[in-house]
Amino acid sequence: MKYLINKKRFKKKYTQTDYLKINKTISKIFKTPSQDKNYFDFFNNFAKKNYKKIENKCVCKFENDIILAESDRHMIEFQTVICGSCGLIRAKKYFTQENISDFYTNHYRKMYPEDAENLLIKQFNNRKDRYDLIVKYFNKELKNLKITDVGGGIGGVLKNFDNKMNDLYLVDYFEPYLNHAKKNGIKTIKGGLKEINFQPDIVILSHVVEHWSNFEEEIKSLISIQKIGTINYIEFPGVDSLKLGRREANIIGDIHVPHVYYFHSDVFENIMNRNGFEKLYIDTQIRSIFKYTGEKKGLINYFSKVKKDLEIAEKVRNRFIIQNFIKLFLPNFIINLIRSIRKKEIHY
Repeated sequence: MKYLINKKRFKKKYTQTDYLKINKTISKIFKTPSQDKNYFDFFNNFAKKNYKKIENKCVCKFENDIILAESDRHMIEFQTVICGSCGLIRAKKYFTQENISDFYTNHYRKMYPEDAENLLIKQFNNRKDRYDLIVKYFNKELKNLKITDVGGGIGGVLKNFDNKMNDLYLVDYFEPYLNHAKKNGIKTIKGGLKEINFQPDIVILSHVVEHWSNFEEEIKSLISIQKIGTINYIEFPGVDSLKLGRREANIIGDIHVPHVYYFHSDVFENIMNRNGFEKLYIDTQIRSIFKYTGEKKGLINYFSKVKKDLEIAEKVRNRFIIQNFIKLFLPNFIINLIRSIRKKEIHY
């Protein structure tokens, strides 16, 4: 079998014994693989017994896959591939739509439990920059608008907007968070894009698109609620930001079963262009603003660029490994000093 990066860690498949033997000191140096008991038990036991995986073909329609990795960051067998015809990284196989609906309705939020009020405050405070970016590129008065946050958790991002001057809609599957959002004057819709029956002025998709199991159907649903000029704020971890130091430049640290897709900013921009969206802003993070125009463009193959960026990231990762090893022997005040310097040098 052909692997994009010919290293053992990309080829490794783990067992229950491997999981139990993980050395915490080694994990501090290399970061992956790492232990997450709730996660490992769910996917290695419940999902393996109750869920079914089906083929997940590339959105560009070509069949030209090269294996990236066999397992995810928490030692679950999860083959990811990169398309040689466009550069998109994705899960080779993924769960059925019925399985996914069960997962996000009944299990996902419980896997990462968090107090509702604390989460609301965290979303509100930590995502003010998203609001500022939207305001900048919307370039109109934020008044009498329909603003929709799809997969927005508890609605913290929407709280940045004035709900007395605008109609704010939280679209999510998790009822406790939806109920909490209602108390804060936010309208709610249980479900996803298909449940939206109006055309918003602004659509927010923050850490959602990478979860889409059927990209073609989801992008059709997104297009169906657009009007010419609709502004879409879309965010998720960008593959090209790894080489800048995000997640210590470790691509396997990004690989996570709930994530079906892993986008380089150029690959994602081209996908959006092919579906009638014009980029107004995008960075490597990826934080992006797209305006719907309905004008579609052609396929561009970014495979070589993605491959090169991942190879650069691997070299950067080696430097982090050395630093992590040295940190084991350094006092905390020295470590904190190093971190403060790195924050100034590295853009995440």
